[in-house]
Amino acid sequence: MSTHLTAGGAPGRRSRVAWLLRVNRLLGADPAFRSLPAFAAAFRGGCYDREVSVSTPSRWETGRTAVPWTAVRRYEELLGLPRNLLTATARTVWRYLAPAPVLDTAPVTAADGAALEDLLEQALSGAVMTGDDWDRLADGLCARPDVVLMPSGTWYGLAERLVGEMVIADDLPWMLRFETLNRLLNHPRGGRTVVLACAELAAGQARSTATEIVCALDNCGHPDAADRVLAELAAPSGPLAHRGAVMACFRKVGYRHFDRTQLRTLVRALRESPGTGPVADQTDPLRRYLARVHPEHARELLGGRGPVAPPAEPASGPLTAAVRRITVPVWTIEPDLVPDTTVPAALVSEALTSPVFDVRLYSAFLLAATPYREPLADAVAAELARPSTARHAELAVPLLDALRILGSRRHRAVVKALAVRPGVPRRTAYVAVRALGHVAADDTDSVFLRAAVAHHHTAWRLTRDPMSAATLESLVYALGMAARDDILAEIRADPGFLPAARTAAGGWLAIPAHRRTSALR
Repeated sequence: MSTHLTAGGAPGRRSRVAWLLRVNRLLGADPAFRSLPAFAAAFRGGCYDREVSVSTPSRWETGRTAVPWTAVRRYEELLGLPRNLLTATARTVWRYLAPAPVLDTAPVTAADGAALEDLLEQALSGAVMTGDDWDRLADGLCARPDVVLMPSGTWYGLAERLVGEMVIADDLPWMLRFETLNRLLNHPRGGRTVVLACAELAAGQARSTATEIVCALDNCGHPDAADRVLAELAAPSGPLAHRGAVMACFRKVGYRHFDRTQLRTLVRALRESPGTGPVADQTDPLRRYLARVHPEHARELLGGRGPVAPPAEPASGPLTAAVRRITVPVWTIEPDLVPDTTVPAALVSEALTSPVFDVRLYSAFLLAATPYREPLADAVAAELARPSTARHAELAVPLLDALRILGSRRHRAVVKALAVRPGVPRRTAYVAVRALGHVAADDTDSVFLRAAVAHHHTAWRLTRDPMSAATLESLVYALGMAARDDILAEIRADPGFLPAARTAAGGWLAIPAHRRTSALR
């Protein structure tokens, strides 16, 4: 893997997947499966048609041998877990930490091959598509690198619908679609068209959700992907697309996707970027990383701050103390069953302290796919409820980012409070508003959501600054995720409202019903 993605000594991708399987078995609902012999004896069946010895899952769970995808699926079946919880998470981790861009070609059965045509027709129609449907469609297409799809616009149509659902999905439905997009971006025949679709959507109808679309280009080795990322850096179509381009550069630099001319373009864009504002949090970490990987550009990137940048900024004292408190569930939940806490403790630290947003995101995803999810979310919410936390954005922001992945309905109250509480730093309020779209987003908060709109609309009218504008746009996103079409319609119709927010509200209202339904599944 690229060394910038995790701190030195952090577990690698095989260790992470091994831990994911082990901790779900040991802390699962069926105590009988805590015994490896009992688990191995029950393993044959379902999607897995072979007997396994006791040593086989032992090697999988210690990372001594790689685990097949069908075996990960069998863990889901035996442990009674939601379909795709382990497979999608394992695939996400494996792809993100890969030493080179991945075209995933999971095994495809004859029945899957026969269903590919039906899935293509389903995706290109007004029918509902689940995350599992997209996963199986990607399996079929990636197993056929020379596949020809007719008519010629089929690849673009697939990408346009996939991205349209992805940006309004959450949790596992989002992960399945994001991984499908990553796989199609590296398809030998369709990848170039998928890159084009992503770039055009991010600059056009999907501008209000452009960060994740542009960032997805980080794993694509096609030269067009590098060109599109650099274009968004040099002449951004919007601040969110610019942030996605900055985030994509961490891995594209690590993968050597940029030639010398492109690298100079990147250095110039970073040198000229102010690195400030509500969505500029990744600019300075990228400067430091690029200066470390390419020290010949260090002085240009960092000025007089030294010839070589450190791999990461050390966490502040208050954040370090918060990490210790939040890690307590890792040490105290069934310590006799799970005596080795090295991996989860490292994941908690990454999820809260890494300067690279994607490192924090993927560590949180891995924790969220285990029985540690709820106790860790409770611990994060308890930290956010501390008055001292609310006063310090450098402490509250990574906690809110983690809670948007780990949290559930019972954690929504603390997010709501930070979104509108007087005296909360504006960056904290912005990130809390952004989290409202993910922490149990639904349509039950009518009074609060209307009050939040009034609060942040007033703040924008008074200041007209980028932070207030970004917060108001993020609130529109939260309204869309909660399916509050009534409030969205009012915003769209209000000529005095922030124009970008009115446009975003109109975009939400124009989403076809079958795509909204699909994004929930």
